[in-house]
Amino acid sequence: MNKWLCLVCLLGCLCLAGCQSDSGGVTQKVLADFGIGEHPEGYVSGSDKVYQQLDTVGMAEMKRMNTEGREGQIKFEQDGLKGRYYKEAKVYEGAHPVDVKASTASADRGFVGFIEYEFRLFRGEAKPTRAEAAAQTADISTDTTGREMMRYNFTVAGTWDGGKGERSKQ
Repeated sequence: MNKWLCLVCLLGCLCLAGCQSDSGGVTQKVLADFGIGEHPEGYVSGSDKVYQQLDTVGMAEMKRMNTEGREGQIKFEQDGLKGRYYKEAKVYEGAHPVDVKASTASADRGFVGFIEYEFRLFRGEAKPTRAEAAAQTADISTDTTGREMMRYNFTVAGTWDGGKGERSKQ
């Protein structure tokens, strides 16, 4: 019985010694993943990878949203008994990464990144008909500015899925 116990202990010690590397790489990574040990030098978490990409995503999405919004919307303003139509367009001027969180949806593992966009409203010259207002370009800058928060999905590896952002209040 004593011989078997010594043999099992010896095999266990050999297995543990064989799994360790000089820098404790595997063991250190496992401990760090469970929040017990420190991350090894050069370690970049998935959320850090996503946060580094948010600037690029923000610029690409800002360009897409400005292209889509180029046509603007036709609006109507009442002036006493008469009214006039004008075109209004939202132009995005800045994108700022805000936060990255792990996705909580069980089917969609990965990360969710949040970007805040700054915009300014531009309008066209007021016209008596909707058709004339639609033919105008919205190139008159207004004092109306605002901010919008958008949410983007990223894979487990930290790459953007290329999808449009969803409005979010976070």
